Amino acid sequence: MADDGSGFDPSAVRQAGRHLGLVSMRDRANGVGGRLKVVSEPGQGTVIEMEVPGG
Repeated sequence: MADDGSGFDPSAVRQAGRHLGLVSMRDRANGVGGRLKVVSEPGQGTVIEMEVPGG
């Protein structure tokens, strides 16, 4: 999934402890043995990749 929106600073999100949506997605990926990768930069949009076994 990708967008061309405003993006954000992922390190600031981790420090702030906010964005339950991202936390929920990561927990779901981990729950099935997968992983979630979030790449974002202010002004550049966001890319989210989820890999799951057998998927």
